[in-house]
Amino acid sequence: MRDAEREPFGNMRFRLEIEGLRETGAVEVIFPEARLTVGPRRSRVVQYGTLIIRRGVTRSQEWYEWWNRARTSKTSSKRTVGVVLMDERGASVHRWTFVDAEPRGYLLSSLNALGNAPLFETLELTVGGFEASFDSPAATRRKRK
Repeated sequence: MRDAEREPFGNMRFRLEIEGLRETGAVEVIFPEARLTVGPRRSRVVQYGTLIIRRGVTRSQEWYEWWNRARTSKTSSKRTVGVVLMDERGASVHRWTFVDAEPRGYLLSSLNALGNAPLFETLELTVGGFEASFDSPAATRRKRK
């Protein structure tokens, strides 16, 4: 195995994809915890924490509108959310897909007339589950043959 293949990926190159939304760029993603617990009849049950996504406020209203639909509508506003980790060349290397994601919280960072920091909006999402897929260099080489 080459040294470059053993180096861990940085956490700054990623892409956020939200089903049905076009303006999905984010500056931070905080993954939910996934814990195995014991359910009825000693069965295993997975409990998921909150997926948190954060971005700078722009003219796009898509995140707020998604939150507002979840807040005011009786119909489901669940979507699939994908987080894609990229390598230094911008190629996708890992993907986490969260199903049945639905807004549970919407937050804005504070305004400060003496400051110079960007304004951020944050969505807190419940998730119904997730899958992870990991692209390996060996698998990529095999596919090219």
